[in-house]
Amino acid sequence: MANEPEHKMLFDVRGRRKRVIQVIYVILAVIMAASLIVIGLPGGINPFNNANSGVNSDYAKANVERADKLQKQLQAQPANEKLAVELIRARLSAGQSLSETDASGQIVTTDEAADQYDMAASTWTRYLKMTDNNPDPEVAQLMATILFQLSQGSTVAQFQANIEDAATAQQFVADNAVKEQKKGGVSAWQQLTTLFLYQLYAQDYAAAEKTKQQALDATDDKGDQQQINQTYKSTKKDAQRVGKLIDQAIKQARKNGGKSLENPLGSLGSDNSIDSGSGSTATP
Repeated sequence: MANEPEHKMLFDVRGRRKRVIQVIYVILAVIMAASLIVIGLPGGINPFNNANSGVNSDYAKANVERADKLQKQLQAQPANEKLAVELIRARLSAGQSLSETDASGQIVTTDEAADQYDMAASTWTRYLKMTDNNPDPEVAQLMATILFQLSQGSTVAQFQANIEDAATAQQFVADNAVKEQKKGGVSAWQQLTTLFLYQLYAQDYAAAEKTKQQALDATDDKGDQQQINQTYKSTKKDAQRVGKLIDQAIKQARKNGGKSLENPLGSLGSDNSIDSGSGSTATP
């Protein structure tokens, strides 16, 4: 982790793709806020609303210690699903308390925070096995957002793994939203829209197209449908840009023994790109 670039939360909105990134950010922010209210992290604090520029060391230490304690408890009770969920929440809370806010207001995921998120992801994988791939939808929603966050500014290899895992987690969320809508609940179009965003960046265009149609079918509102189509079109264009960078890295990896896959991919929605020839990150 120490030799990797800083992970910036969600998107760099300074590039030409500012509009689509703002749309995506609004959708994700709403979903994240809803999931946090339902899950209720310790202390009633929203860990994704960090107003401080630095890390509160005492608060961060307490969160990490709590997560470590829960980790030991889970080791003693490896089949305890409730404990696994509590540990996931604790790791995410610890990760946010270790994050910082830069001068532009963007949340920067430090190496220490990324370590906590990675451990949350490991527990999530374990939790899926415990539940036979039938997780709590709210926990799946939070994990999908965190996994997407981890994909930002990561290496090519890390990006591929994290974005695919984010799509998998969001699939649970979307499936549940569809079921609830059929029972008379709210429309599932927003959750489905988030799913096709992840699927597009995961380069699964066939699945994304299918999900987009589900999203359109989930609402009769013309404005919602217009937003779905616009978001899909803009995101697909950016996802294709990312796909080209990944292809370049994979092609170069065949020549340099896989080293290209450890190059920084750059942030989604920005004009950052990898230089497949030199392995450096170029920023226009």
